[in-house]
Amino acid sequence: MRGAKGRLQPFSRDELLLSLYEAVRHRPTALKDAGGLADTIINKLGAQVVDGVLDSRAITRTAQVALNRFDHAASVAYQAFHDA
Repeated sequence: MRGAKGRLQPFSRDELLLSLYEAVRHRPTALKDAGGLADTIINKLGAQVVDGVLDSRAITRTAQVALNRFDHAASVAYQAFHDA
């Protein structure tokens, strides 16, 4: 994954999961929801990998779209901490 400053760093499903969990923690099934969202987002990101590299902004945008469709409040919470 290429971060905002252009440096390469490994993609972490755990970091994505934690970030999604924070956004959906108001839901009674937050952990299950975050896991399902993480799987969905990772599947959608596969098409955006170029030469083995994924731009971190693509992760943020894809997560934002998924959250917006799933739970608007979670989408707003996620957006507050992640710039697309």
